[in-house]
Amino acid sequence: MYREIAVIIILVLIATLQVYLCKRENRRVGLILPVLSLITAVSAAIGISFYSSPPNLISMIFLGIQVFVFMNIPTVILTGIYILYHGRR
Repeated sequence: MYREIAVIIILVLIATLQVYLCKRENRRVGLILPVLSLITAVSAAIGISFYSSPPNLISMIFLGIQVFVFMNIPTVILTGIYILYHGRR
């Protein structure tokens, strides 16, 4: 129960930080969190080859694509917040 609440609080804090960064004078500051999230997704997809041993190359590629798409969900959300606030100016 407490873990779920902690995760929700962390997600709200990250979204609040993204909104704060998007409202700053410098427009590029709002891209910091989406870029960090994208780097995390790429490194997770590359790291699959080091920590898993699928039976063949095709399944390894498919697993890498699945991890990359799943890990890019925060990137899409943070970029959406950036576009939402960047369009208001």
